[in-house]
Amino acid sequence: IDAYDWVMVPNVYGMSQFADGGLMATKPYISGSSYILKMSNFEKGDWCAVWDAFFWHFMNKHRIFFLSNPRLGMLVKTYDKMSEEKKRAIQKVFKEMEF
Repeated sequence: IDAYDWVMVPNVYGMSQFADGGLMATKPYISGSSYILKMSNFEKGDWCAVWDAFFWHFMNKHRIFFLSNPRLGMLVKTYDKMSEEKKRAIQKVFKEMEF
């Protein structure tokens, strides 16, 4: 049985609806590199630090929105618990890659 029709198509629509303010899912499809590594055949590499830097920058930038969602608020709290040194390292990578 191919799950394309009943899984993939609704999920793609769901992602777009979350992006425009509509809701079909309880959280947007965003993730750090560890999730991508777990769910794909990608290998760990330099891209992980860049991906994670953009992820954590995005989480911090939109923290008010994410704190309003219990499933995502925990990610903001994880960021808040990071050491200042780690946060600076994240921002350094983000600024080097920002375009």
